[in-house]
Amino acid sequence: MIASSQKFLDGVISLCEDSDEGVHNKAFKALTNIATDSKLNPSFNQADSVCKFVSNLSRPEECAGCIATNILQSKDVSLSKIVNAMCNLKSNLHFLAPLLANLSQVPQVRTELMTEREYVIQRCLPFLTYQESAIRRGGIASLIKNCLFDTGYHDWLLGDKVDLLPRLLLPLAGGEEFDDDDMERLPVDLQYLPPDKQRESDPDIRKIIVECLFQLCATKKGRQFVKEKNTYVIMREYHQWEPERMNNPAIMNLIDVLIGDEPAPEHENLREVEVPEDLKKKFTEDDEEEILQIKNEINFQ
Repeated sequence: MIASSQKFLDGVISLCEDSDEGVHNKAFKALTNIATDSKLNPSFNQADSVCKFVSNLSRPEECAGCIATNILQSKDVSLSKIVNAMCNLKSNLHFLAPLLANLSQVPQVRTELMTEREYVIQRCLPFLTYQESAIRRGGIASLIKNCLFDTGYHDWLLGDKVDLLPRLLLPLAGGEEFDDDDMERLPVDLQYLPPDKQRESDPDIRKIIVECLFQLCATKKGRQFVKEKNTYVIMREYHQWEPERMNNPAIMNLIDVLIGDEPAPEHENLREVEVPEDLKKKFTEDDEEEILQIKNEINFQ
């Protein structure tokens, strides 16, 4: 009934700002139900608006936590159902992807997304190359980035059940030719791409994907796997092609890891390395200075 009436829909949206916690929690739940109903009439002209509203609402971590709690405790809504709705291409529900990305700020959501029994994360991956919507591509890239903060899942994500690495590399790969040795070391999906293969068109999405690859290098096992799959040659060609100079620092951070020596045994997990505060500050300042310099050069041109 709510989904078929603009008046009722506006009323539910207004209740999201109610001061009573019970009231706005129920309003969140109602909107989430509407936004994730895979049986929703594709002709309903407010479907995408509801998804966009809930997605924007879930950006702050506190709000994401509130919505996630409602979803995880609900008998009617689940993360798997949200993914099912997103996979229903008859509906215009592009903003479900950034909604999932926002919800993945919550550790319990990441655990649920990467459960093996539901194949949730696997069903999201094809949208990394979904040309009909940059919103979906960007949302799924951000979702993966958030999930990669949990290094305990890296082995599973890189393994045969998910096979994440070629999914991330494909949007960054062009149609360059490599010698036989380099070609054979690449994942099968990256071998012998057509000469007119196009890279991801959105520079922000490209940067997120680079950051995902960098996160996969956090552990020794992950670094070795990424290096063995000849990721460097893809990144080398991509770096030469990248027209957005603001992406260069992230690219170079990854390339430095790919071509650099392994750290000392006590520093094998890069996430667990304690960096002194003065060095953290210096690194941040250096990055900011480099970005500012790039901006100034771009403006000068």
